[in-house]
This record gives sequence, C-alpha cells and structure tokens, in this order.
Amino acid sequence: MAPVDMSADPSCAALHAGGADGGAVVVAPGGGLANVFVWLKSGVPAAASPAEPAAPPAPVVLDQLGCIFTPRVIAVRPGQGLLIRNSDDTLHNTHARPGRESLNREFNIGQPRKGQEAEKRFDAPQLMIPIGCDVHPWMRAYVSVVDHPYFAVTRSDGTFEIEGVPPGTYEIEVMHEVLAGQVRRITVEPGRPAHADFTLGPRKKTP
Repeated sequence: MAPVDMSADPSCAALHAGGADGGAVVVAPGGGLANVFVWLKSGVPAAASPAEPAAPPAPVVLDQLGCIFTPRVIAVRPGQGLLIRNSDDTLHNTHARPGRESLNREFNIGQPRKGQEAEKRFDAPQLMIPIGCDVHPWMRAYVSVVDHPYFAVTRSDGTFEIEGVPPGTYEIEVMHEVLAGQVRRITVEPGRPAHADFTLGPRKKTP
C-alpha cells in the first residue's frame, strides 16, 4: 500500500513516526487477509431469526485512534447502536455516506475533543457503507448492516468464524473494499463444522 501523508495534521504525523500505509489491504505473513466482511447471503431460514434479538443491546464501537478508524470493517444489526469515539487529542469527524437511494440516513458527527462519544443507528440492511473523516481524508471505515446474526469479519490472520448456523445450504459471500469479492455455496450438516476458503484478487477493470 502507498504511504499516507499525515503532515497536514502534525498531531497525527507524530503518532506514526515510521510512517503509515493506507490500511486497505492488510496481509499476514502467511497470506491471510484481514478486514474481509463475510456473511450468509441467502438460505437463512426465516424461523432462525425470531429467536435472535432484533438489535443486540450492546453497541459496536468505532474508535478514532492514531488518526485511523478502528476497526476498519464492522457489522451491526438494524437498530443496533454504533458507538463512535474519538480517542485522539485532535479534531475528527465521522461522515457516513449510505447513498441517496439508501433507506439509511447520512450523518456527519464532529468530535473536537479527546474522549467524546456519540451513538448512531442504521435502520435498514446495507453492505459496506463507507465512512470517512473529512478532516483527515486517509481515514476510512466500512459498516455492514445485516438483518440476521450470521456474519463475521476476518481477523488479522485471515480467519473467521460464524457460530450457531442452523443445518442447511447457504450462499456465503466475502466482500473487501479493494479486492474482488466472491460467492459460493456451503452446506452445514448437524453437529459438524463446515469450512469455506477464499482466495481474493484484484477486481476486473471495466472495459
């Protein structure tokens, strides 16, 4: 990844004396890819959802730490809280852009002081909503809103787990902000773990 120029804000540059990259592609030594959103795209039985709360009571935290959004990729349920925190001693703003056709509302929150928090919610399912900071254009995050609990984000080593999936056949999809996503079918049998491996590459250029 190309290095990020943080010189416009000396307080940010001072936090990364050795420089910082864009953070869009994070690869472990063994080739594992972090920050990939994984979810069951289809096949989830309607009967599997009522037993789950519509919105978990605990919010998901999106922190601004070291002039970087952390975590970079997150997922929430419709109506679940997104707790936005500024852990830096500099001004940040969190600008979510779902798009004009979305049922989710755009928001833009300024947080000039360290320790400030604000909570927002998304009402409708939508994948990979971009979030940025207008003050620091290198800051990027993505939030997916999913109407069932069967999703995950890959860890730093590229692994993921989706627990409690009922037996059945599903479409499982992986999505990345830069690399091409994939969809494949997977069958979960009673009492047995199912495995799915993906190898991602560049997106095809449109002619």
